[in-house]
Amino acid sequence: MSFDEIANLLVKDITKAEISFERLKKILEETEQGHSFFNHWIKDRTNFQSLKTQSAFHGHLIEGKKGWLEKHDFGITLEIMNKVLTPGGEVAIHGFGGAKKDLLVYYALCPELENFVSLIAWIDTKSSMNAWTKISELVSQKDDQRVLQFSNKCGILLPNRIHPSHDQDATLVSKEFYESQYDWRFAHYLFDDGKTIIAHNSPLNFRKIFIDEWDKKESLVEIRTTLGRVIEIKKNSVDVSVPCITGPPEKRHFHKSETLNGDSLKIGSLYYFQIFKIAGPENIEIHIKNVSDASSVDIVGMFLAYTTYLLHLGNMRLNVLNAEKFEKLFNLYYDQSGKFCNRNRDELDAMNHLDWKTIQFGFTNSFTKWIDSELYVVPPLLRRFLSKFDPETEDVIIKKFDDSLKTKNHACFTEIPYNSKDNRMFSRVDKAKINKFYDYINFLINEKRFILKIEQKYPPLQRDVQINWLRNIF
Repeated sequence: MSFDEIANLLVKDITKAEISFERLKKILEETEQGHSFFNHWIKDRTNFQSLKTQSAFHGHLIEGKKGWLEKHDFGITLEIMNKVLTPGGEVAIHGFGGAKKDLLVYYALCPELENFVSLIAWIDTKSSMNAWTKISELVSQKDDQRVLQFSNKCGILLPNRIHPSHDQDATLVSKEFYESQYDWRFAHYLFDDGKTIIAHNSPLNFRKIFIDEWDKKESLVEIRTTLGRVIEIKKNSVDVSVPCITGPPEKRHFHKSETLNGDSLKIGSLYYFQIFKIAGPENIEIHIKNVSDASSVDIVGMFLAYTTYLLHLGNMRLNVLNAEKFEKLFNLYYDQSGKFCNRNRDELDAMNHLDWKTIQFGFTNSFTKWIDSELYVVPPLLRRFLSKFDPETEDVIIKKFDDSLKTKNHACFTEIPYNSKDNRMFSRVDKAKINKFYDYINFLINEKRFILKIEQKYPPLQRDVQINWLRNIF
């Protein structure tokens, strides 16, 4: 059995039900393709299920019989990245007696889940019709100012699968103030430097999508981003010098997607790269799907955003840095970017008069907040939830979440705090909702550590080495 055939059995993005462990093990005994990838899949799926059912989350990650998250108290927003009307085709469905249905598979950024996601939509079903109508409106109007919003009625299969389910409340909403949350270039949770871009993340994070919307061929893909300088362009590939947060840059070999316009690349220029890691029978190939111009300032900014997020996951805290430490990191990355751009006068000039406060606001403000001279990571999921509270209450909740994470106190709020006017900050009903949301945030941190293989193995992997380096410099 080929790699693609096993993937079709294993990754049932369409019918939702996945192959049993026993059957997969038997299949792998009879094939020579993809052993490492699929064996890791088996192991990770077992461990991920154990993670979701830990007592620390108080049963708030309730899943139905088919593994889809039920009764979640949060909505999500999606920035559709493959904005075409029909990315997909006809699929024979066993549950309908083999009848063929029109299936669409979109891939999108989801800030609330801090991941890329696949969105499955059936054109001629009631459950998907509302979502499909909204997506077609986005595509036909070439609308880049709004995103698709689902309520808590949508289906979520962790870590990154979405189905409209019977969410008739799906709508289009403005990108609001934090527009950068929906720009793939600045998605801090997808970013990699020269060392981690080749890191093997959990196979569970790979989704079946149509890379080329016109050839109707599905691939098993994980989406990441990076930036670097093009040093050689070949017919089907590109060599790129990718800077690292510490040490010299790494030379990386990327395949060119068939849809990528080769004329858009110039040797010696800096670019953001949207990376598709495609799983195959021999190894994981890294393909460039999209590019965008970058600058020396972007190197400093994305390194700081990436580091802030890395410390958040590595230390399992919301409080990650104070002003002094942030400025120290800024100076380190300013020098690192300067070394990388030392032969380009224009790139060096762009960094003149750059200060850490401007960079912090421009690259991390969408997912962080300063409280008492301390920088806290406020995940988009939490920020949306806190928007109904006044600023004083919001700060108290963030600090209490951080303290509970630090002390591993899974109860969080046991009493209702009082504000500066000696009034209760929230009701008992709100207290229960806040504690439930703490469980969501606690799980989200643990999930990302699991997906990105942070402190999961010995010897330490790339991100572990970087986290230890960051701890040492402080």
